[in-house]
Amino acid sequence: MSNLFLLIPLVGCVSISSAQQNSLNLMPVPSNIEVQQQGRFALTPGFSVSVNADKNDAVLYAAVNRMYQTLNRRTSLYFKTQYITPSANTGPAQLTITVHSNAAGEIGIDESYSLKVTEQNISLNAPTTAGALHGLQTILQLAYKDGGAFYLPTVTINDAPRFKWRGLMIDVARHFVSLDEMKRNIDAMAAVKMNVLHWHLTDDEGFRVESKQFPLLHKLGSNGDYYTQAQLKELVKYAADRGIMIVPEFDMPGHAQSWFAGYPELASLPGPYRPGPRTQWQNDNPDPSRPSTRSIGDLIKYMVSPTFDPTNEDVYKFLDKFVGEMTTIFPSGYVHIGADENNGMAWKLNPEIMAWMKKKEMQTTDELQRHFVKRVHDILKKRDRRMIGWEEIYNDKLPKDAIVQKWITDGGDLTHPRGTANEFASNGYNSLLSEGFYLDIFMPAYIHYNNPAINGTDHSNFLGGEAAQWTEIANNENLPGRIWPRAGAVAERLWSPASVNDVDDMYRRLFNLSNQLDEQGLQHLSNYERALRRLTNNAPTDNLRTLTDVLTPAKGYKKLFAKMTKPANQTQQTAPLADVSDIVFCDSEVKWAFRRNVAAYLELKDPALENLLVKQLIKWRDNDAGLQPYFQRSAQLALIKQHSANLHDAAVIGLAAIENIKAGNQPDAAWQKEQLKKLTEYKKSVGETELEIVSEIEALVNRKLSPLPASFPVF
Repeated sequence: MSNLFLLIPLVGCVSISSAQQNSLNLMPVPSNIEVQQQGRFALTPGFSVSVNADKNDAVLYAAVNRMYQTLNRRTSLYFKTQYITPSANTGPAQLTITVHSNAAGEIGIDESYSLKVTEQNISLNAPTTAGALHGLQTILQLAYKDGGAFYLPTVTINDAPRFKWRGLMIDVARHFVSLDEMKRNIDAMAAVKMNVLHWHLTDDEGFRVESKQFPLLHKLGSNGDYYTQAQLKELVKYAADRGIMIVPEFDMPGHAQSWFAGYPELASLPGPYRPGPRTQWQNDNPDPSRPSTRSIGDLIKYMVSPTFDPTNEDVYKFLDKFVGEMTTIFPSGYVHIGADENNGMAWKLNPEIMAWMKKKEMQTTDELQRHFVKRVHDILKKRDRRMIGWEEIYNDKLPKDAIVQKWITDGGDLTHPRGTANEFASNGYNSLLSEGFYLDIFMPAYIHYNNPAINGTDHSNFLGGEAAQWTEIANNENLPGRIWPRAGAVAERLWSPASVNDVDDMYRRLFNLSNQLDEQGLQHLSNYERALRRLTNNAPTDNLRTLTDVLTPAKGYKKLFAKMTKPANQTQQTAPLADVSDIVFCDSEVKWAFRRNVAAYLELKDPALENLLVKQLIKWRDNDAGLQPYFQRSAQLALIKQHSANLHDAAVIGLAAIENIKAGNQPDAAWQKEQLKKLTEYKKSVGETELEIVSEIEALVNRKLSPLPASFPVF
């Protein structure tokens, strides 16, 4: 962490000492916090815990022991108590936990908690187990090291979430994600107080759930990568133990190719089918009235997607049995049916379906989609499950107990929005927001943090939102680095008050969160380092890391669509996803430290800041020479060779700009124009990556730091 990521006050009364500054790395920020001016609580080997709660609250006691052992491991103090049990609660303790109701993992329960830390003791009080779990995470985030000892600052916190639904959607259909990786993500979710894992389990590319009623679903629809029912139940319990509810998604009527690998009779058109990317990505559209096209919008609009036959009664009998089986695995009261991106082409090409529509006086395939959604809704309702669907389910006849999930951004050329999340809520539907929270389009964290779509979502029917990670170009190895730590910014937006919106302080805490998640076992940092070693064939990675630490993936969907539309689709399960663009983070910590230093230097002209900047620029200037042998040996690294040269040249410009400032020279307009023209070229994507420090070097040339862009193109 850069020494210039200084603490910006949170909320409440914050007059704090330098030692306490290093401890306030809370994410999400509590709704109310008061930090005392003096004092701190010292952790010692005698640290003890007392729990006043339902003695049968296994979730609470397990969480208390996890927190206790995490502190024990972090501090190496060898706490005297081995396990905190209901029978061990005797005598006074330094940490007292009081919980009034045994309840967690449900939407709408009281998740608040209060936490008070004095020099002598800590008290955590919560109405429910859920609130206590959040408070325990806050204790872990408060703990800090000063010298050779560990402390908690003296604070009073009264905290509760802004929204009741704070989720993360992980797609495991496109690229299978191991059970262990799912557990690590659940642990990370708990750390930032998320409470819903939306698990996208089926899509064209894979059916990831074992079905004993219909075994061909996983045997032929998964390419061998699926979760057994025992594993599914294991993860459901693992999540519940951390206060997280799992909502399964079984996508239908489109995105359903893997369903039909084993049961083609359910489809609108004859097979054979196999799990994998949609073959029509490589073909011209099948509508003879339309000209051949390679436009992404037309590909989606006119491609034939494998789709359920909504006129076949056997489909609903099948789904009824399947849903009944899945409710024995997933106890939450919700099932997501997807129901997105169905263009109706598979229905239009089936004469029997068109005849059925005519008989029912249906004019469009949208009406047929409504019919299908209503039938599935009724199946779910019979099983005491509420239906959730992407916003394409929305229509004036949708049952009021359905939940509508907003995802489409207005202005895209792929599909059209049905309304805003607040409009859905105003019309009587519970709604969720994922628009602006799509992690797979490589936006920096502050874009999600400042998501304008959440403005005005104050209707009581609005439940909250979800970050979304689709995995066409993410796999088990790079998935954690695609989700984390950025999902922490989304978690804060869904938990903390809207007034908590300082981007600089968010980044200070986000990078600290990244280290915390690494400590607890998330693999995002170690996977990055491992990938660098692979790219250099186990040669030293210092020079490569100097470059990749200031690279980010090209923003938007260009990388995805480029891979999808190649003659051999490069998004399939076996795609290596090992290029530099596949491994670099969407936020560069080095860039943000540099940006803070540049801003401070331009304001203060401080010699110490100048020395820091010059040292960094010299490092970048001299790095290119050391990378030349790597570019010659690796075709993957050669893809970013131009970035290395550009980093060298940008650093030279930055050094010259600092010399001009140091000498007190007036800005030379001609020189500035020439350098800015060069720097504009350096912003261009190379090897599907972008060089992140160009704007800051422009600031040294202009002697003024420009605001961050409020948005970036998606297409």
